[in-house]
Parts: sequence; C-alpha cells; structure tokens
Amino acid sequence: MRKLMGRLGRARSAGLLLLIVFAVFGQTVGRRLIVINTSPSVPRGLYIRTRDGPAVGRLVDFRIPPSARPYVRQRTGHDGDDWYVLKPVVAGPGDYVDTSGEWLVINGRRVAPVMTHDGVGAPLPVWRDNRRLGPGEFFVFSGRIPNSFDSRYYGPIQREQIESVRRPLVTW
Repeated sequence: MRKLMGRLGRARSAGLLLLIVFAVFGQTVGRRLIVINTSPSVPRGLYIRTRDGPAVGRLVDFRIPPSARPYVRQRTGHDGDDWYVLKPVVAGPGDYVDTSGEWLVINGRRVAPVMTHDGVGAPLPVWRDNRRLGPGEFFVFSGRIPNSFDSRYYGPIQREQIESVRRPLVTW
C-alpha cells in the first residue's frame, strides 16, 4: 500500500509539473492558453482560456487599464503595460453600478466598501460614478480580499480590453 501511495504522489507531482511547463510554454508563445495566477484575488493556480464570451460570473483577464497605471507605477515602479489582471465579472451591460458613496452598489445591492487607501496606506484611485453600464462594459470585482484592486478603483473595462475568459484548471 505504501508503494502505491508513493507512486500516486509522484504521479500527482509529475502531473502538476507538466501543467506548469504547459503554462510557462503558453506564456512564451503568446497565445497564453494556460496562465498561472499568483494574486490572492482569485484562487492561486492554473487557468485555461475558454471560447466563452465575457459575462457576469465569469473570470476574465485583461491588461491593466490606463487609468490604473499611475497607481501601479507608484507602487511597483513599473507601469504594468504588459501585465495582466484576472478578475471575476460582477456586472455587465445594463447593470447599475454606483461607487459615488462609501460602498460599491450593484443593482441596488451593497456589495463592498470602496477603500480610500491600500494595505500599506497609499491613497487608492477611486472611480466615482453611479450609472448603468453601457454596451460592452464590464465591472470586475473580487470579494476574496478586502483590498482587491478592481473596477472600484479604475472603472468598468471595455469588451475590447478583455483578452480572454478563463476557467480554473488546477488551483491550490
């Protein structure tokens, strides 16, 4: 029994290593079929590209929006123009989004506070608006961590900004 368990453990480790190799390979050839997420705003793991279109409840990846780049540059020294963000869509075309007060409100429901400072005390940009999302607009938000850097701070993202819809392949 111990031999069998040892073999299963090695097989699982080899399988995970193979998935990581595919993820790295996918990143280097430009198609980004599989990506590795290390951010806590969605579970850490490997995510595969799907053929689905963006919609509420789906995970999308996109480049850091231009309105968020000054904050990213201030925090990291890099403008993030070649970085991707992976976030769940919580509102789409026709949904009503309000960040004009202290709370993110979607379709009349209080969702989460709109923070003014990040975890190290730096001021956060805040997208202050209250309106219905137009065609091709998506609001991304992660409730996994209270200081997720999401649409509360840079506004809705446009359909054209979305690189792909993703689903988890393996998370840890």
